[in-house]
Amino acid sequence: MSESYFWWTEEQKKVAREVGQFVEENFTAAEEYYWKKEFPWHLVKRVAEKGYFGAGIPREYGGMELGATGSCIVAEELGRLYAVGHVFVVSMLAGLEQILKYATEEQKKKWLPKLAKGDELGAVCITEPFAGSDAANVMTTAEKDGDEWIINGKKRYITGAGVSDRYFIYAKTSEEKSDRKQYAHLTSFLVEKGTPGFSLERINPLIGFENVPNGYLSFEDVRIPDENRIGPVGKGWNVMMAGLNFERLIAGAVFVGTLKDIIKLLFHYTQRRVQFRRTTDRYQGNQNEIAEIISMYRMGRVFSYYCAKEIDDGKEPMINSSIAKMVISEYVRKAGQKAIQVMGGDGLTKFYFAERLMREGKIGEIVAGTTDIQKMIIYRFSSMLPDYNASMRMRWNEDINAPIISNADSKFKGFEVNEENILKVIAHDYKVNPGLYMTIDDIREDIGTGRSKTRKIVESLEEQGLVVTYRDRASNIKLVKATYVGLQKAFPKEYYEWYPEWYADADKF
Repeated sequence: MSESYFWWTEEQKKVAREVGQFVEENFTAAEEYYWKKEFPWHLVKRVAEKGYFGAGIPREYGGMELGATGSCIVAEELGRLYAVGHVFVVSMLAGLEQILKYATEEQKKKWLPKLAKGDELGAVCITEPFAGSDAANVMTTAEKDGDEWIINGKKRYITGAGVSDRYFIYAKTSEEKSDRKQYAHLTSFLVEKGTPGFSLERINPLIGFENVPNGYLSFEDVRIPDENRIGPVGKGWNVMMAGLNFERLIAGAVFVGTLKDIIKLLFHYTQRRVQFRRTTDRYQGNQNEIAEIISMYRMGRVFSYYCAKEIDDGKEPMINSSIAKMVISEYVRKAGQKAIQVMGGDGLTKFYFAERLMREGKIGEIVAGTTDIQKMIIYRFSSMLPDYNASMRMRWNEDINAPIISNADSKFKGFEVNEENILKVIAHDYKVNPGLYMTIDDIREDIGTGRSKTRKIVESLEEQGLVVTYRDRASNIKLVKATYVGLQKAFPKEYYEWYPEWYADADKF
């Protein structure tokens, strides 16, 4: 069993031990399914019998009520059983978090017990020929007809296609530009296998996931009852986002267990491989590579469970879940590459699972939101955080004759607010930050005045060619910088000069 963390409950620790034992007992069987390229139905049914599909489902609906942490525990351990872990994760993503947050009580009573029992597998359906990373560009439509919805369109790259019975889809329910602009054009639905007009179109062979089917789905006048709509009409984007935080978290967690297995493989292998009369575990290069993989495993694991704790505490860790998914996927691919290098020619063969790990990691960098999309989310949401946007000003310190970060008032604070002094504030900033512009707020805070007056003076200085501005699309001034002419007018050239003490006067010109 993997190490537990101090914040886990006794029940979560107990499940971790049990599922760890389950994995050890079924590891060989999972590998046999991998080599046969058969879907591991027998193992999936055994997972269902153990009740593990209900890890994150409340007890009142037949689950274990172990939260996101419990779901990660099961995902991490089952991730060691090839294909089984991915099936578990995808089935959980096909409605669990979305139903918990957006379904009516009647819908929860209908769907959650099914999820908990694992009697039927689920698949989540976002990607289309039109929508991938651009998840809002869904073209599959759903039109209301009385108490039913008629769905038309296609979905692709659906993990679990065909073997799943429950498909959580997002469809367009509005053509209004205003709705599209506000992301109010999508609605989420559950579509069941066997519904007339709903069919499997093709299966995609991928570079990994050998015995987990991935395919295209076709919807031709598929009629489903309104009770299969999850969440309000037009709120599909909100439902999708709620599901993605959980999805990215356990999509990362499922890979964590495989990292531990690759460490075990490398210790086993290098202690038995002899080159140049030494076992290869004695070579510093191999030790370094294995040490990096161990570091990846431990950092990725603890961060996954930290994110899970945030979700269990009622938070929405948009940034952290994206980091977990991005970093762990990258770790897995890198660990696979490093393992292959340590093992040399043996690492290239399919008899060891090092090369498989590398391929699985590459898939991880694409599915559930590409690494590029995770970076975009991390940046955009972080840029809104006050912690990262707190004022940080450089001030010229006369005692040391150099610019340093300081919360001290500007030396121009309290000066009369006029063009001459505003220009001096802007020109002085060149001395402190030669390559940067100032914001309107930087200027007004330095001298002590209002935005409106500052903006008017800056506009006048711009007309005189003493400053240049950077404006937004609405032509509002955002940034200001003194021109060379402005610098000359504000201060004599000696004001801007600076030389270290060791620089010889004879070399100045």
